[in-house]
Amino acid sequence: MPRRSGAAARLDPIPVAWGGLVASIGLMAGAGRDWPVRLAAAAISFALGGFFAGVRASSRRLGHAVAAWAAAYVLHACFIALALVIDAFAGRPSPPLVAGSGRDWLIAAAWALVFALAGGYVANSWLRPAGRRQR
Repeated sequence: MPRRSGAAARLDPIPVAWGGLVASIGLMAGAGRDWPVRLAAAAISFALGGFFAGVRASSRRLGHAVAAWAAAYVLHACFIALALVIDAFAGRPSPPLVAGSGRDWLIAAAWALVFALAGGYVANSWLRPAGRRQR
């Protein structure tokens, strides 16, 4: 059966969701902490998230890693919104959605993207088919 031409161009939502979930754990773990801990948590979790998204994907592993990076921030925003609702009914105060200034948040997001891409790159190089010349 011939392949559909558009099938390879789409992103599979399952790898994106798995990678985004793993990466969002690092965002939640680093929330409310100082910058070195937050950046370390982001580096570890986004590298793992990008790697898991790339491993689960059958193609376009770096694209899946980038989509997992975006999904992590969406999941994190959903968790913050849920924490705000819980806080309204007598709970612990929720962490801020954007910690620090907008510039700091952009730097941290770019940092996380670099590590998500690194994880996706490792998955891509690890799962790439062997070349024709094997000795």
